[in-house]
Amino acid sequence: MIILKNLKLKKFFSFFKKLKIIIFIVAIIIVFLFINSLTTKNKLERKSDFVSEKLISISELATSRYDYSNVISTKNSLSFNDITIPFTEKSFVVKYNGYITAGLDLSTATFSIDKNILTITIPPCSILTHNVNENEVFIFDEKTSIFNKLSIDDMLNEIVTEKSKTEEKVIKDGFLDKVTVDTIQLLKNIFLNCGFDEVIVKVLAQENQ
Repeated sequence: MIILKNLKLKKFFSFFKKLKIIIFIVAIIIVFLFINSLTTKNKLERKSDFVSEKLISISELATSRYDYSNVISTKNSLSFNDITIPFTEKSFVVKYNGYITAGLDLSTATFSIDKNILTITIPPCSILTHNVNENEVFIFDEKTSIFNKLSIDDMLNEIVTEKSKTEEKVIKDGFLDKVTVDTIQLLKNIFLNCGFDEVIVKVLAQENQ
């Protein structure tokens, strides 16, 4: 009877030792997974901060400039009931130089990181500035009359109208598309060199005006 009891005790202690070992191993695994989770989270946070800062610094690089020259020739006269009034003609020719800058505001870009794959969603490209060089405006062949005087506003209004036409033309010619393609390639090159396995760049659809 005593031998049987001792045998049961030995089995119990043996089982208890095994249970302690199992609990110890499980505890180690849990601690390891927890630490690994924290490490992964910290790495992801550091990568996210890095990408955010990098996108802001790249914004200036994600712009292109289009330089152009234009000539405006304008002629008009006063009229009454669709009849031109004599000696009221005014005309001028203006030559000027200007430039358009286009780019993407990467400070509004969003991104996600999954298994070292970076996915960036960028806004559509747009015209940022359109300037006429004031020192490069030349006026030729001015003609005016006392009844229909030529004013600086006449010239400025014509230039403003032509600026809109020029913007439409460069957009139609694919200037914004080229800036977008160049920016996508720039982002891929930079972030692939920063250690990401793959960089995917998506462009948000242009909102209808």
